[in-house]
Amino acid sequence: MSACRMRHAVGVVLLCAATLAHAAGPSVRVRVVGPQPVVAGQSVQVEVTVLAPNFFLSAPAFPVLQIPGAVVTMPDDRGINSTETIDGASFAGIRKTYVVTPQGAGDFALPPIEFRFTHAGNDGKPQTATVTLPPTTIHASGQAGKSGQGTQDTVALPAGALQVTQQFDKPIDEDSKLRAGDALVRTITIVAPGTPAMMIAPPAPPALQPPRGVRQFRADPVLQDDASGGRRIETITYVFEDSGRHTLPAVPVSWYDAATGRRAASTAPAVTVNVARAAPGLGLSPSGGLAWRAPAWLDDIDWRMTGAIVVVALVLGYGLWRWRREHGAASAAWRARWHRTTETCSNLWHRSGLPPLNPGQGPGQD
Repeated sequence: MSACRMRHAVGVVLLCAATLAHAAGPSVRVRVVGPQPVVAGQSVQVEVTVLAPNFFLSAPAFPVLQIPGAVVTMPDDRGINSTETIDGASFAGIRKTYVVTPQGAGDFALPPIEFRFTHAGNDGKPQTATVTLPPTTIHASGQAGKSGQGTQDTVALPAGALQVTQQFDKPIDEDSKLRAGDALVRTITIVAPGTPAMMIAPPAPPALQPPRGVRQFRADPVLQDDASGGRRIETITYVFEDSGRHTLPAVPVSWYDAATGRRAASTAPAVTVNVARAAPGLGLSPSGGLAWRAPAWLDDIDWRMTGAIVVVALVLGYGLWRWRREHGAASAAWRARWHRTTETCSNLWHRSGLPPLNPGQGPGQD
């Protein structure tokens, strides 16, 4: 008997055994979603459904699957409940989905893990059951340009288009107010539909080299997984040491196009930032922190015009001081003579016996 016929016979026997298990009592069913073989780096969903007669009294625990040479995740750990009728008997089901991503070419077998739970028997009494995951294999082919056919032929490229977006914490257009000494935070989000986040390769080192006159600080990446796929978030902080036009490099992220059999890349485009000179008192302190920043309104002052106004004010002030110094003594003597003359005239008038010029003011009053 050929190997192909032998595998076919074994498959028929396993299918019959699974059907008998369903009819006899608790069982577990596996369904690989999508055609095989998949391409290395391409994710495939594996649905695992545990069936119990009547209804569950305790839900089975779905353990983490360990498959050598593959990344296995469970993006949504909430089970989906269902009911089925098999050979006239009522069964309750709980289904969860694993995502298996082969990292190279080869065959990847699911481990024979066990599920333990309690369900209601036909007499209503609790019954304990244990079921084992049936033999299931996922077949994967290698990516073009990769040598070897075994699981050791690992790849670092997800087999699917990546979506790359970026944003900045400050405006970077012509209205930008960036000055030397300022910091700019760049957040790059990489989304891989249907692929775990840990399969997304980090950006290549050349894309993370800052331009001259700019210091760069890169935070640890953040990896997130959900039902739609994986997400990698890169955060880079640029500190501008010099003024001028600085071009922040493009950030390409590679992936494998299974339709064309070639590598492709999604890119966060390069951006050019205009950085003005630092305001007075602004700069990087020797310890690396930011020194005192001058108020922003000082940046808009025309210091040449202000200096001219100050010089004119000083000249006028000096001239007024000299004039008062030269004419101040003469003015004081003139005021003294005027006061004495007025007092003498007033005394003579009073002695003449004539009524006062001001009826409300008596003799001897000023």
